[in-house]
Amino acid sequence: MTKYSSEFKVKLVNEYFDGQISILGLSKKYGMPSKSPIYHWVHEAEANGLNYLITKKSHKEYSQDFKLSVIEYHKLHEISRFDTAIYFKISPSQVNSWIYRYNHYGVIGLRRRPRGRRPLMAKKKKNQTAF
Repeated sequence: MTKYSSEFKVKLVNEYFDGQISILGLSKKYGMPSKSPIYHWVHEAEANGLNYLITKKSHKEYSQDFKLSVIEYHKLHEISRFDTAIYFKISPSQVNSWIYRYNHYGVIGLRRRPRGRRPLMAKKKKNQTAF
């Protein structure tokens, strides 16, 4: 669950786009502890439109090749992780996670990992008896 609803994000970005209030003014008006989330929402909306602010409800898995291409794009163009995320239309925290795993574990760290807990007990093998 996200901290701020999609409707709230769109409302604040629209207020900013109307030109009547600054980002700092919006953060004070709505009692937000920092102006950086609003800055990010405005930047995302400028790059990809207001629909980009609507939270995605589905879980999407990315291939190892896609993750590697995101990291290579980030390094090649020497842009921020946030701008890389906007370019690929993915979460900035996802880019951070992939870069961290790549730096610590290499390409192997970008493989898909099995989800869920491992079983506590091994499954019993059935004895096959010939009659």
